[in-house]
Amino acid sequence: MATLKNSFISGVWYTGLSKYAGVFISIAVTAVLARALTPHDFGIVAIATVFIMVFSVVITEGFSPAIIQNKQLADVDLRSINSFTYLMAIVLTGLYLLAVPLIANYYENEVLGLVLRIYALSVFFSVINIVPNALLMKAKRFKFIAKRSLCVQLVLGVVSIVTVYRGAGIYALLINPVGGSILVFMVSYAANPVGWGRVRRASVAKIFSYSVFQMLYTALHIGYRNIDKLLIGKYMGTINLGYYEKSYRLMMLPLENVSSVIMPVLHPLLSEYQNNKDYLWDAYKKMIAFMSEFCFIASVALFFLARFIILLLFGDQWEPAVPVFQILSLSVCFQLMQAPMGAIFLSANAVRQLMLSTLWIFLLMTGGIVLAITLGIFLLVPVVVVIIFLLGFVICQRSMARIFGRRSREVYWLMLPHIAYAAILFPILYGVSYVTGGDFLWQGIMVILSVLLYLSVLLYTDRMPQTHRFVIGLLKKRRRGG
Repeated sequence: MATLKNSFISGVWYTGLSKYAGVFISIAVTAVLARALTPHDFGIVAIATVFIMVFSVVITEGFSPAIIQNKQLADVDLRSINSFTYLMAIVLTGLYLLAVPLIANYYENEVLGLVLRIYALSVFFSVINIVPNALLMKAKRFKFIAKRSLCVQLVLGVVSIVTVYRGAGIYALLINPVGGSILVFMVSYAANPVGWGRVRRASVAKIFSYSVFQMLYTALHIGYRNIDKLLIGKYMGTINLGYYEKSYRLMMLPLENVSSVIMPVLHPLLSEYQNNKDYLWDAYKKMIAFMSEFCFIASVALFFLARFIILLLFGDQWEPAVPVFQILSLSVCFQLMQAPMGAIFLSANAVRQLMLSTLWIFLLMTGGIVLAITLGIFLLVPVVVVIIFLLGFVICQRSMARIFGRRSREVYWLMLPHIAYAAILFPILYGVSYVTGGDFLWQGIMVILSVLLYLSVLLYTDRMPQTHRFVIGLLKKRRRGG
């Protein structure tokens, strides 16, 4: 367990440093672009992004974990699988381009069609990057991956800002996702060049059964996280979608980056213990104990910081996004708690159970969003999203308990004290917000100071022992220069 802990801390340090430096870069770039572009522009790109995920992320997220999980792949297998990904990239890009006119006609938007065609480059390069990137993860080269991601994001962020002020308009929003997929492939391939070989059925079969359920899970996961955007864009307009998407993006920044810090590190490490279910369950409980110490407080803090964050970053034209962000922030805690679940399911070779749990969440989310849009109440959409994310956590937790032959209450008991601490914080921040009045800057500063003071009290009274030990571990690692 000590070796796992040290490897985990090392991986999280480098991955986390990259991701959260990337968060600040992303926020800075988005803040500039949001003042130069309109909610309508962001709404169009939000729709296009969903379809890109369907065509590329489903495949990449399906094959990469399978390559990491399988310890028996020889060089001849990797060359065969690599060649297979190039064939998939050609076929998927072709199918995607054939679908573009249909999508553009459905939304009755010619600009969307142009945006989607440019995104075709992202589909191709994302798929051919599967094997080089998976091998970097499998080799636990977290430091290199962190440097790669940060450099690419920094360079493309600067390019996006320059081009938007040179009149690129909505197309400035495409530089990061499209350029990023190309540059990441180039760097990954240069660091870990993978040869090509004849596509052998036996080689592909070694990862196929694992990949099928993983791809189904990824498709359903993308579906329940994006069905709201597709339906809002069609039936409530791209302006409303722009407000919703910007709130959702901001809410997802801590979530995506916690998940993308934990998942790439945790899965390669825990896959070594795939046959030791007691070990995996104990590791999962430790992750939940750690994350519950801050995730519920994060939800409460974001709720009261909504106006401060939106107006400070994006300006007055984004004021209608504030109530959407407030509502969505209440789901942050449950989504953060789900961050380690995917790695545990994958490490336990329980991809089928993960897929089935996600299917239930997808069906609930689709039904709820359709109901909200049918009623024509825009703010009902984020309310539905929060409720379904709560139910989704319960569904996944119940499935995981069955896999390990344990009881969910073991996990719920770990969470309960920290739910109570967050509940105490809520009226405190309500009072601070009420007293500080309508000045969003002053109000935001006072809320932040209040949260920091509250966290200091919890740390000092040893109410956050896992966080304390984790921070000490990181500090010791930095002193050793690791």
